[in-house]
Amino acid sequence: MGFKGATVDRLQGGLGRTNPTNDGICLLIIGGAVAATGLALKTAKEFLTVENAESVGITASYDDTNDILAHHHIDEFFRLSPNGNLFVVLDDDTMTDTELKDILKANSEIKMVGFVRNAAAALADFSAYVAGKQQVVNDLRTENRNVSSVLVEGNVFASATLVAAYDDNREEEVENVSVVIAQDPIIAALKAAYVNYAAIGTALGALSVRGVHENMGSVDIENKPSAFKGNRDYPLTDTARSRWLSANLQNGNPFSGLSATEIQALNDKGYIFAGNYNGYAGIFFSDSHTATESASDYSRIENNRTWDKGADLLRTALLPRVKGNLGTDPDTGTISAVEAGELERIGLDALNTMIAAGEISGADVYIDPSQTLADDTPLQIKGQLVKNNIIHEITVELGLTKKLS
Repeated sequence: MGFKGATVDRLQGGLGRTNPTNDGICLLIIGGAVAATGLALKTAKEFLTVENAESVGITASYDDTNDILAHHHIDEFFRLSPNGNLFVVLDDDTMTDTELKDILKANSEIKMVGFVRNAAAALADFSAYVAGKQQVVNDLRTENRNVSSVLVEGNVFASATLVAAYDDNREEEVENVSVVIAQDPIIAALKAAYVNYAAIGTALGALSVRGVHENMGSVDIENKPSAFKGNRDYPLTDTARSRWLSANLQNGNPFSGLSATEIQALNDKGYIFAGNYNGYAGIFFSDSHTATESASDYSRIENNRTWDKGADLLRTALLPRVKGNLGTDPDTGTISAVEAGELERIGLDALNTMIAAGEISGADVYIDPSQTLADDTPLQIKGQLVKNNIIHEITVELGLTKKLS
């Protein structure tokens, strides 16, 4: 062996570092738009900063000239998610579902989509509108292309509409679509054209900055942008820029004017709005409802995002084994138990990255070795993700005493 002596090999992975994920990449569709100087209609362009958008002509002046909100939504996205990636499409309201699906297939890293209508009137058939968005998600899912969340603006424009008269989103049964009715009153007051806008850009940014397992309405977030490290929470409020000093519903009614019963009703009906906690500074989103029944496993955005990430990880991990050889038990003709165990390990290793990131609490992958495969018989695998709990409320029993018991 000569004078080689001791050999030290370099290991990888001990620091627990990971590559950036695509979890927070979003697409913003701006309806009622005209082409910008550097961006044609119905063309997707990725921006990493609001300045990128301004460089192609989507500026505050673009909004003002065209009586729409485009720059504002982009600005809000990056204000809340400064490290986010945002694809933007300017749509003159002629984009078809086929064109939308083509954009999403061509940019497979997009996980969430927001639709800005810039509309002066409510939709005649809101149920058909949200069903169409869900159908796009369903169609893509058949091609193993998962879009986790679609955010749309609400449809109640009249300020006289009582909360009791709001439609119940739980009846829509569109588990990937969420209805946003939050509004920053300062923005709504800028022009008559903005009076019924809903904060889609803000909502997309709030999702983008959070992990797949985090609730959109969480008072704090797990990984704050560097400028906010050390802060105790992560509100929508930015006093320096006069953003979200208070909150309205989309029809202009202030959150402060809602009764506890009305707030509960909006939650029960599956709306996403914004408001504040009594005695606590800052405006926050109410929750992360999707427009489907509360009993559904997918009645909140974080459940959809978690499932989609697990599904994508499993598929990517197992694809290299497709059309590969699989050992057979010579006595039974079924799958070799050793081979089944190896595939289980491959799948579980992929899901363990979510456990390490704190996105789920546990995972399991199981393959029944009694299966017999044929050309038209797929290998059946069962996977489970143990989702994290979300603290929606805290109840404390507090009393006075003469001594500690």
